[in-house]
Amino acid sequence: MNGRERLTCLVAAILMIVEVGVLESRGLFLGVGLATSLAALGVVHSSARRRQAANGPVLYAVGVVGAIFGYCCLALAPSGAIAAGDEVIDWGRMDKRALVFGYLGIGAFIAFHWLWIAHIEGAPAVSRPDSGGGRSRWPLQFLGGLAIAILAYCWLGLPTLRGVGVINDTALARFYDIHSHVHLSSLQQIKLGAVPYLEAQTQYGPGNQVLLSRLTDLVHFSNHGFFAANLLLNVVCIVVFFVVVQQFLGFGWAVAGLAGWALWPSPIERIDLAGWAVLTRWLFIPILSLWLAWLLLGAGAARRGWLVPVLAGAVWGIGGFLSQENLTAGFLVFAFSLALFGPASGMGARAIARFAALFAVTGILLFVGLVSAFVGPSHFLEVVSLANAKSSLVTAGVSNSIWSDNLGIEITLRVVHGRLQSAFAVSGEEFRPLLLTYGLVLLLLVMLGLLAAFLGRKWGGADEKTRTFVRKFAGVLVGAFILHLFALMRADVSHLAGPSFLLPLFLLMLPVFVWRCLGPGLGRTALMALSLALIVEAVVDGGSGAKNRVAGLGATWRDTVASVNLYRELRSHRGQAVDLAALYSPISRYQTAFRNHPDFAEAEEVFRLLRERLQGRPVELGSYKFDDLIAHPDSFYFLGGLRSLSGITSPKNSLWLRSEQEAWIRAVANTRAGCLFFDANSNKALVEAWMKSVTPPATMVIEQVAGRRDYGTLACKVAP
Repeated sequence: MNGRERLTCLVAAILMIVEVGVLESRGLFLGVGLATSLAALGVVHSSARRRQAANGPVLYAVGVVGAIFGYCCLALAPSGAIAAGDEVIDWGRMDKRALVFGYLGIGAFIAFHWLWIAHIEGAPAVSRPDSGGGRSRWPLQFLGGLAIAILAYCWLGLPTLRGVGVINDTALARFYDIHSHVHLSSLQQIKLGAVPYLEAQTQYGPGNQVLLSRLTDLVHFSNHGFFAANLLLNVVCIVVFFVVVQQFLGFGWAVAGLAGWALWPSPIERIDLAGWAVLTRWLFIPILSLWLAWLLLGAGAARRGWLVPVLAGAVWGIGGFLSQENLTAGFLVFAFSLALFGPASGMGARAIARFAALFAVTGILLFVGLVSAFVGPSHFLEVVSLANAKSSLVTAGVSNSIWSDNLGIEITLRVVHGRLQSAFAVSGEEFRPLLLTYGLVLLLLVMLGLLAAFLGRKWGGADEKTRTFVRKFAGVLVGAFILHLFALMRADVSHLAGPSFLLPLFLLMLPVFVWRCLGPGLGRTALMALSLALIVEAVVDGGSGAKNRVAGLGATWRDTVASVNLYRELRSHRGQAVDLAALYSPISRYQTAFRNHPDFAEAEEVFRLLRERLQGRPVELGSYKFDDLIAHPDSFYFLGGLRSLSGITSPKNSLWLRSEQEAWIRAVANTRAGCLFFDANSNKALVEAWMKSVTPPATMVIEQVAGRRDYGTLACKVAP
């Protein structure tokens, strides 16, 4: 394919993207875009005929133009997750599918172009990496892994564990948070006999729910125990991640990554947001990315066989069981890695197909087996349906915005006494992560293209040290590229930092790649200046935080002993009688702020009264807020030890569409037995549907629940 034909495809793609921006009608675009596509294909076909070329250029043009046309149709299509006439309740919506799919689509085009060059226009020269000549390096690998595990624990893990023991007698502890209660309310349902994930609904994956349930029981089933268990899990994830980095990238880059986590947005910024920040949601994505690069481009290439793709698929399957993010993004990492690295590794089309089949079959079988083992084979399709429904809503922009935190720029120009005066004011402290989030879209795409070009043109002729570095950078880049999708879907500091395992490493490795792998010229100079500027800015901005971490290293042993003792103390209360304060924390010295809360006595009373009247029957909470202590249904179900009729203990975080809320109301109303607890501020549609749902011979028993005040009404269905 010559330059003119490539230029024709590029012009057609740009025209169609412009047409999407100008034409609001999908039907109108179908006509105009189709005409543009056919015209471009006609030009390419005519050029190929004049050169008496084979059908390759036309097929390439069909792939490129067809992909752009499909993307444009998708950008104008109504969301399949939100039907016409439906509305989003309690949350906002900003449909960023055009941005997200465009980001992913351009990356996919780069992979497609590389595969085309490799398999249609001639495979590049392949250079087998040095496998070490059979020399055993396991002692050094083991010692390096041990050293980096200790460093990761001291630098990142221990400061996190210190937060478990923070006491505040005047305010509720940080662990008393809605993000924790979303999980705790569903874990309470499991303890009361609910099916995980379905009758105890959550959006964080069935595996994560089962894992957190077991860990919380291991520490202590309480708010404090859940917080401690979640933080301990996150610390283990961090240590495991950096040990994996050390094994695949080397000790030096692992140390650099530890420093980078303190300079750029990374999971360490949200590691103590228990419930939301469950690092097993994303952990398997960077592990898979680094491992596949080592297998395809590194020394692991000498160990190929049926076992390699099977093990990689097993990692994907286990990760997918833990969370939807691992399932979707893990497969994307595999697809991009195979497309970009497969040809340079010397794998032919048949070998790539075999590798892909073994990976996919193993991962799917393990995923299906694990889900079925914990929720039952008959519930498997329900799990997939629920996960798909929620992820589709996120993709469609529900609960989304360009940036979730308030930001503002104010520029004032005025003339005073004949002189021009100007003022510039910025409100909000998160412009840096905002610019980083959207600026990285361009940077990651550019670097993905440059990496593909290097693999296609220079890989075979590069020296061993350069190939070794490029292999490491390739694994980091692909993982960072896929993980950045989550920052685009839900834009704010948390959703940038949480999944950014590889972002700091990518930014630190970037100037090395630019210097070693790009030829001299204006482009290399500009990229080098940009990459160095990013590092300098990060050091200036995050230097104080790094200094605080260094200062805290002196108390490592003392704080470790204190953390171990606190976990032992939490565990020592397992099996003891649990009251309301013990559900907050089983340790008496932590209970002061909770017991002294003005609404504590009311909470104790209402839960006692409800348990006396319910006698173990399930109940649905009709109101959103009970009082200032129990401000969410999640807290109500957890602290009350109450079984939900519907399994949706977190309606604000589970119901996003009007149709979903109506379906929830119908499901509750159609329940043959159980109770509804409501007050004047409850959902009126839910109350009306419940009161009208009883037909003879069934009856409804209605009673007021009152004590220190009128708490509400309990309406229970009584079967004949």
